[in-house]
Amino acid sequence: MLSTIGRPLVALSLLLFVTGDTSLVRADEEASGKKADVAEVESGDVTDADHQHDDHPAAEHDGHAEGVGHGESGHGGHGEHAEADGTPPLLTFDMGSAVCNLAIFLGVLAILSKFVWPVILGGLQAREDKIHGELEQAAKANAEAKALLDNYQSKIDEASTKVQTMLAEARKDSEAAGQRIVDEAKAEAERQRQRAVSDIETAKKVAIAELAGQTSDMAINVAKSIVGRELNPGDHAELIRQSLERMPSNN
Repeated sequence: MLSTIGRPLVALSLLLFVTGDTSLVRADEEASGKKADVAEVESGDVTDADHQHDDHPAAEHDGHAEGVGHGESGHGGHGEHAEADGTPPLLTFDMGSAVCNLAIFLGVLAILSKFVWPVILGGLQAREDKIHGELEQAAKANAEAKALLDNYQSKIDEASTKVQTMLAEARKDSEAAGQRIVDEAKAEAERQRQRAVSDIETAKKVAIAELAGQTSDMAINVAKSIVGRELNPGDHAELIRQSLERMPSNN
């Protein structure tokens, strides 16, 4: 793109520079030539007038008049040439100068195309490639950073999910452990109650058995003293049964 725009601009600039410079030089040369012609004519007229004044005083006036006429004719000739042309020197066209300017322009263009433009365009292309490479590296680094950030974010989300799961499991385990402890405590209390009831029943049975033995002995002794005879084991058992039935129940 730079080469497409730069080549026509450089060529146009060189063409305008060479053409304008040559036209100005040609105009200056023409103006200098005209001034030299006028100065030469005036110098010749003054010299002729001096010689005629020294040799023939009477003819001085005529010579001077002729010199003036010659000068006027010379000026008239130049004026007629300028008036006949009617074009300013800067706008005149010279085929030879145009060909020369074109040749110079083509030569300069060839030199620039061969030695200058490749270096400039190469430098610009290298700079463009460098900038393009830096932009690609920046885009690649940005993509890598974004991917790394997404990876870190996914890991953070995964860790957060794991933490929430662990907390839920710990809460569930703690609730289960608490419930298990409560159940174990209830079971232990129930076992203690059953053991206490069993111990109470055992103690009750022992006490009843001891009381029955003592009551039996007392009943035997009382019956012996009343009836005056020995009782057999069957009598003993019947008396114990009757005594137990008469005793009030504590249950």
